[in-house]
Amino acid sequence: MSVHSKFTRRQALKLMGVGTFSAYLAACAAPAAPSDTTDSEMPAGEKKKISISHIGGGSMEASDISYRMYVLLSSFPDIEFVNRCVSYAAYLDKIPVQIASGDLADLQFCNAFNDIPLMMENEVIIETGPLLEQFGQNILAVTPEGAWASTVYDGRQVAVTHNIYDLNIWTCQYRGDWLESLGMGIPETIDEYGEVLRAFSNSDPDGNGQDDTYGRLLYNSVRFDDDFFHAFGVAVGHHLNGFWRQRDGRLELDWVQPGMKDALSWMSSVWADGGFHPDSISIPLGQKDNAFRAGIAGNVYTAWGAIDFAQEKIRTVAPEATVVAGPAPEGPGGRGYTGEGWPWCFVIPITAEHPEDCVKVIDWFFTPDIAAQIICEGVLGVTNKGLNENGWCVEYTPAEKKAMGDEWSQKQTEVQDISVFWGLWLTIGTLGGVQP
Repeated sequence: MSVHSKFTRRQALKLMGVGTFSAYLAACAAPAAPSDTTDSEMPAGEKKKISISHIGGGSMEASDISYRMYVLLSSFPDIEFVNRCVSYAAYLDKIPVQIASGDLADLQFCNAFNDIPLMMENEVIIETGPLLEQFGQNILAVTPEGAWASTVYDGRQVAVTHNIYDLNIWTCQYRGDWLESLGMGIPETIDEYGEVLRAFSNSDPDGNGQDDTYGRLLYNSVRFDDDFFHAFGVAVGHHLNGFWRQRDGRLELDWVQPGMKDALSWMSSVWADGGFHPDSISIPLGQKDNAFRAGIAGNVYTAWGAIDFAQEKIRTVAPEATVVAGPAPEGPGGRGYTGEGWPWCFVIPITAEHPEDCVKVIDWFFTPDIAAQIICEGVLGVTNKGLNENGWCVEYTPAEKKAMGDEWSQKQTEVQDISVFWGLWLTIGTLGGVQP
């Protein structure tokens, strides 16, 4: 689907409401003009076409009218961008088929550990190192040197860009008020952790007399549940990438270690006692925090930076709720969280007609004038304040959000679809939005 360089009134009214959309448009400043982006001269009146596959936006319509898409289209009038946004869950299902069939976007979102090895085996992506040296100096300037290592094959770089934000962000969050009501402390060991999960499920921690609480909602085939696996000296690795560690001087995969059986046995025991939410294996990807934030589950493994947000959400249903953080539970194999590094990338397939332009487009997002507009939290002019006199987006403070009360909740609801990676997932910036 091709996206267009202006918003339609029908789209705007449907998605955001008249008042919010007016504020949103008022916040949109004229984007900085890009540098020359031509690979070669095009016939008069003809536009180049570049497709972008990404996981931004809760829907195609939300992605189309996001500020990131607007500023992109406005700044490259000689390019027709084809928006191939997909949901995170759909991406995981579709990417192996896309690789096998060669049906990749000109700028293709992917995972360095899961996807690029398959792409290299199928010989469907190009080398990018020389293109980055010539057209990607802004990308290179801000990307950590270590980020590039996972996409070097036979001495050749094959990624256009890696996520530059830090994914070593994980912690355990608990309902502090539930622990207090049960007379329990934050668990330190794997045995204590199991007892807390059982108590959250079976001992009525919210005191309402109903059997309606659970210890934890797992993340769809334990894709992200490394916190308690590390207690047994193993981990599944986020996105089931697997986890490797040094053992007796050798680098070995955790999946085939005896501790994996022990971890799964422990999980089975807690499951049998009702400690895990029954939807744990079927929950859609991207919704692992829902039960915790809805006041149904008492524990979640998620980002430490989301503690205040989680407490705010839970208090809409439980006004006295508190959220506290705790360490990974310790067991016979130690303790720990999984740090992902920089796995998220864009690559360019061999079918792309304008690879130089593809690199220039991503590099343009890394220029200071554009980065200042897109990397802060919130949808421009709705859940943030829009752009200031310097052209920088400005966030609301926690105190300002709290003072808005129901108005803030309404703002979030109005733009919840756009808030999924702000409509266009990019490697630049903070985590932002709803994360994978």
